[in-house]
Amino acid sequence: MTMRNLILPFILLLTFVFSCRENDIDEGLEKNINSVNLYIAGAENNEACYWKNGQKVVLQNGNGLYAHQIIVENNNIYVFGSMTSEYISGLPSKHYYLWKNGIRYNLDEYLEDVPNPGPNSNFGIISKMIVENGNIYFSGYITIYNSSSTLSTTSYYFWKNGIKTLISNDNNVTFPTSYDLINNEIYFSVRKNYQYNPLTWETGFFKNNIYLSLENNSDIKSYHVDNTGIYALIKNVFTNQQYLKNIHTNTTLQLPTNPPGEILNIIWEGNDKYYIGSNFYYKNNTLVQINDPNGYNRIGEFLVKDQQIYMIRYKEIINFGELAKVFINNTEVQNQPITSIGDPNVGGLLSIFID
Repeated sequence: MTMRNLILPFILLLTFVFSCRENDIDEGLEKNINSVNLYIAGAENNEACYWKNGQKVVLQNGNGLYAHQIIVENNNIYVFGSMTSEYISGLPSKHYYLWKNGIRYNLDEYLEDVPNPGPNSNFGIISKMIVENGNIYFSGYITIYNSSSTLSTTSYYFWKNGIKTLISNDNNVTFPTSYDLINNEIYFSVRKNYQYNPLTWETGFFKNNIYLSLENNSDIKSYHVDNTGIYALIKNVFTNQQYLKNIHTNTTLQLPTNPPGEILNIIWEGNDKYYIGSNFYYKNNTLVQINDPNGYNRIGEFLVKDQQIYMIRYKEIINFGELAKVFINNTEVQNQPITSIGDPNVGGLLSIFID
């Protein structure tokens, strides 16, 4: 999920309650709930926090911040967050934070050679944090402005445990769209070689720091791996056509035919493939339309573990905001009441992780 897609659920609002399970939860679901740890990250009362199995943990020095991603690996808890005020104002975030086991790090200090945000420089993180085998990865860009002219230079990097590696400083590279870690190598998606009359560009990716062209006039939204290879989820910006393309063989895989909306996320687990939209998903070729009687129909986060489906879903209230609930196999297990959008006690449920 992109950071702009986090804006609406984030700026909404307050108070957390962990709801008691319904008496009629079936035995399989009860066993599933008890056999995993359910982590939800977000904010409450304008403080970054997370909940483990419904128990709230306030993050160190989290006032005025929110948590938009949580990962747990080998009993270590990693949380990625940003400033509340930058999202309420609609400005791009310039301040990022990492918590490891509750200790907060400012990313412009934790990451090597990141300049302080200001009029002469700009620093941005692309989409997400990755944690694998105890290593923490971020990817992003640094722009330096020349004070004597309107020219600027932008370089793209990834950071492993804070140490940076240059991906590209090619001036023809623009608009990074996604990145992932596959077989210990960084795949970093970009647009390249813009032309304005007519508007067109190359769509490609860097595998570590080697560029490969893949399409035109498109964005790579994400990467997915099965036993037949590595696939990029591609969307043509002009036609809105979407498909999966093997990045080595150029073989294409079609998405489900005539979905009721855009495919926003893909999860492949074992032999099952999930294609997720805003209010529906496919499990393999079977469409499941979200039709909650209480109106919690917009999917914010979607995870699958051991064939159990975990979701954060939202209910829109006109001129008011959104309500958030967490579901396991379509059964509610956690919810977040909301106050008005102008309330200073900002809160929301944004990220889900199953351990």
